[in-house]
Amino acid sequence: MRNPLAKILFGACSGVLFLILMGGSPARQPGVLIRGVTADPVLAFAADELAHFLGPRYSVDRNGAASDAAWIIDLGVDKAMEDFSFSVQTTATSGGGRAIIELRGPNAVGVLHAAYTLLEKAGIRFDIGGPINPDAVSLDNLRGFSRVVRPAVSRRGIRQHINFAMDISSYPIEEAKGYLRGLARLRMNSITFHSYPGQWYPDPLKEGTSLAGNFFYGQRHDIPDDPLFKSVIRNQKVYCIPAIEPYYDQPEEKSRRAMDWLGEVIQEAKRVGLTVNFSMELRENNPALSLASCRFVIKRYPWIDALELISQENSDKSGGEIEYNAKILGALRGKDAPGRKLDYGAGIYSTGIEDLKPGFEKLRRITPPDVHLTVLPSHGARKAVENLKAIPITAADVSRTMFYSWVEFDGLMYLQQNPVEGIRRLIEEGKRLSGGAPMYGVGWNHWRTAENRTAIAYAAAAMIEGPIAPRDFYRDYGRALGIGDLEAYGAAMGALDDADTGARDELFNIGFCWGGYWTSPKGLANYGEYAPDKIEAAIRNFGAARDGLARCVPGTPTAGGKRYLEFLTNRISCTLLHLRAFLKMTELQPLFAGKNPKPLTAEDRRRIGAVSAEALALETEYMKLHAQMILDRGCEGTLISYNGGPVHLLKQILKAYAGETGDAGLAPKAPDAPPAPAGKK
Repeated sequence: MRNPLAKILFGACSGVLFLILMGGSPARQPGVLIRGVTADPVLAFAADELAHFLGPRYSVDRNGAASDAAWIIDLGVDKAMEDFSFSVQTTATSGGGRAIIELRGPNAVGVLHAAYTLLEKAGIRFDIGGPINPDAVSLDNLRGFSRVVRPAVSRRGIRQHINFAMDISSYPIEEAKGYLRGLARLRMNSITFHSYPGQWYPDPLKEGTSLAGNFFYGQRHDIPDDPLFKSVIRNQKVYCIPAIEPYYDQPEEKSRRAMDWLGEVIQEAKRVGLTVNFSMELRENNPALSLASCRFVIKRYPWIDALELISQENSDKSGGEIEYNAKILGALRGKDAPGRKLDYGAGIYSTGIEDLKPGFEKLRRITPPDVHLTVLPSHGARKAVENLKAIPITAADVSRTMFYSWVEFDGLMYLQQNPVEGIRRLIEEGKRLSGGAPMYGVGWNHWRTAENRTAIAYAAAAMIEGPIAPRDFYRDYGRALGIGDLEAYGAAMGALDDADTGARDELFNIGFCWGGYWTSPKGLANYGEYAPDKIEAAIRNFGAARDGLARCVPGTPTAGGKRYLEFLTNRISCTLLHLRAFLKMTELQPLFAGKNPKPLTAEDRRRIGAVSAEALALETEYMKLHAQMILDRGCEGTLISYNGGPVHLLKQILKAYAGETGDAGLAPKAPDAPPAPAGKK
């Protein structure tokens, strides 16, 4: 029987025939009746999720008769419940074995989160990359179970810049929707999309036709004619959302399709219970243009719940921008109101306390009480907490402020990160200031998904339960994955956390992923900034973390656990290759120290060529190793970004100082560019 499907079907049918011949019948699945499903899209989604995850083990009926169902799951909105809370309560009926599970929340989103609480108690561990052990489901775990959940953070979510090749702005639409479902399953209820002008709305200051669709700050990522890239990247010629690639060189069509894509993403976010905040910065000191931009966003994306105006990153005029944004918000809330209910936020993005402190004080003072505040106070999770303490943040601030922090710092994008301790400290500080009351909200910056699954999982859990000790979290998370040596795993992840923080403090921006940061042709550019002893220390720290995780692999019996550990060791090995390339290039620093490189001798140029070639070989190995484990679209984006960043700069150096030829020209000028995260603020 050559047809494998026919073989499977024959096996299944023959099993049923055997049971019939022996006088038996196929085992009947226990029945589950889901009742209380209404036309509300979030409640309908909750029912879909319950049916999806219970379906393999149970016969699920929605709003039917199913009088003989062993389990009844009752969905119900209870408006008397505390905002953002949710509950699960199981009771037995007088009929014996039947049980009723009541899922309650003050709104449909609360009921959805109660459904996920049920499923986790039944045996599923949700994760941003997909559920762990989705088949290990038993409603018997719910017998006698009752819990009311009052989350430590009310508005729990992610802040997506949607501006780099490795974030969801390159995802096919269904994969972007899958990412949002992953957030919902972690019981998050908020997402902020931040757009720079010209990315997801037109740039009012751009000359000529104002368009959106300038992905990745306008940096074009052509796919190299190389099997390494073509074998793992799904685009044919240029990296972007695959469905938009055929229109990449048609600016008007690309602009329209980009906004259509984001609109569809926002609608999915709403369906899965996420409140959507659209964040923008106003660069034009022209109220008419600013109001036009805001109105455009509100009209183009009618599904958003809130509009946030935030100061530009580390602006030297943040106080003035805060006043200007307040003026625009006042107009939008007054005679220029959009005609529908919309919340508003006013924010500051400043990472130096000398600017952050007076800026936040002004923000707090001039913003009306019914407008929420947002603050992005530093680069890196631990430093963010330090800066918030230095303002200092008050209990009143905690009750009205959406705090933005990090599960990934873009200045270290090419390094493996793990800022769990910094995440814990923020939740702990908020709880301390509030006296145990819920924080208003926290949104976590990240771009890559697979690489950050652990930190995202911790953030999601801590926003529900409060500041969980990292050791306890690693033990629980590792047990769900089936990792054999839980203590060794936890120690290695703690070492990775410390290595990540050390790199942030001592090698700031060594992995910044904006292509323009790597196009400077003068001297060694970014390769000349870092001291060899600091790089060597980072190599030791990351190496110890990698070795600790690698030792956990042989004793881990589960395929999922092994793959998780192997992926982390792969990415830390890539980190080490990146750092070793930089260490190699420090050998050339004396040649470029304090003098114009023009007097270089032939021997100097030969040495530059030899050392740069060795560094380039290390970075080429980085790309090969990275390409061995492409777990999601973000992994594709990191690969193409790395080639257009540090690899591009090395080729420039070879061309400029070692007489090498090849594709090492300057990248075209981008229509927009982020400020490089400056200093160690």
